[in-house]
Amino acid sequence: MIKKLRARFTFVLTGLLALVMLGVLAAIFISMYRSEEQNARRVIDFAMNIDYSGRWENPPPPRDDTDNSPKDIAERPDKKDRMQMSSGWITVKLNAENEIQSIFYSRERFFSDNDESVRQNSAVTAAAEEIISRTSESEGNISAGGVSYRYKLRETEGGKIIVLLDRTDEISTLRRLMFILLGIFVLALGVIFLLSLLLSKWAVIPIEDAWNRQRVFFSNASHELKTPLTVINANLDVITSNPDDTVAEQGKWFGYIRCEAEKMSRLINEMLYLSREERTDNPTVMAELDLSEAAEGVCLAMEALAFERGKVISSDIESGITVKGDREGLVRMINILIDNAVNHSSEHSDISVSLKKSRKNKVRLSVSNKGTPIPPEELERIFDRYYRTDASRSSSTGGFGLGLAIAKAIAEKHGGSITAESDENRTAFTVTLSAVSEKV
Repeated sequence: MIKKLRARFTFVLTGLLALVMLGVLAAIFISMYRSEEQNARRVIDFAMNIDYSGRWENPPPPRDDTDNSPKDIAERPDKKDRMQMSSGWITVKLNAENEIQSIFYSRERFFSDNDESVRQNSAVTAAAEEIISRTSESEGNISAGGVSYRYKLRETEGGKIIVLLDRTDEISTLRRLMFILLGIFVLALGVIFLLSLLLSKWAVIPIEDAWNRQRVFFSNASHELKTPLTVINANLDVITSNPDDTVAEQGKWFGYIRCEAEKMSRLINEMLYLSREERTDNPTVMAELDLSEAAEGVCLAMEALAFERGKVISSDIESGITVKGDREGLVRMINILIDNAVNHSSEHSDISVSLKKSRKNKVRLSVSNKGTPIPPEELERIFDRYYRTDASRSSSTGGFGLGLAIAKAIAEKHGGSITAESDENRTAFTVTLSAVSEKV
């Protein structure tokens, strides 16, 4: 189950982050595309508003190597001796009958032969004819002679003017940008997958811990219920094997059954109480109460039990400490801590109960006793359900292992915390709660 959960977490997180990354990269590409488009439109609008008087050529003559004019263009990387213009704009002037009158090139063209000039003029002518045929579109994109152009058409008194802008550089730039962004996406996807894999391992730790605790809970609960059921069945077998005996004669066996039934009832009640305290959808009604009075009452009630076992309860309780909470729950928490100290303290030792109000409006309740120290590694698990520091101790002497778990649930439900400390001298459980502010 945990492996499936990790795999699902990994793929979901990777998918979400990949979508976010894809959105960011797509936004970059769209932004670049729109920027190129805006620049192209500015150039076309500029070219459309130029006065071309005296600047038209039909078409300009090609230039060859015999021309003595200075060459202001570098040699092509492919070592070819001819170069076609791939930037700048072309303006085509048409008469009223949509016949081409003149073609203006914003940049001078250099060709080593006349065929290249004818080929380009043919492409421009084909583009102009295609634009004219699009009666409903005055601007857009068009391809002719293997070249993609942006164009804009404007009506004038003497005819029409078409401005063509070569998109070769624009398309090349956008294509390179697309390949770069795709490379970044693939690389980022790999990194995101690895990070998601590591995060999934970290994220499922609480779930895995809860799952393991649940398995232990069911195992221990089954064990705790199995023992009394076994005893009850054994006693029932004894009773049924002697059908002629009276109830009075078999009273001992009925007594064992009653004892085990009561034990099961206590276990089930504690399980239900713990489940109720850990629920967050069923809040407890909180009211102000005198915690000092409640602690003193529990100490008095537990003195007889401690005296029977040769132990003494000494209390140091500050009077007038008021908290907001559930009286029944807080009394039960104090009772659990004192009962735990009585059961696990050394013979003829004293049990100290302290209740003090500390700074920052906090209340500290501490119950300590002298006994066998709890190892540090077990202190972290001592508040787990059914956990006992002595695994060999049965429920008859050590309870069900739910007391400290209930105490922790009550403390946390009241917005507090509970901690345990143990050394060779003493073992102490400390509960920290918030006190009610004194009214001025």
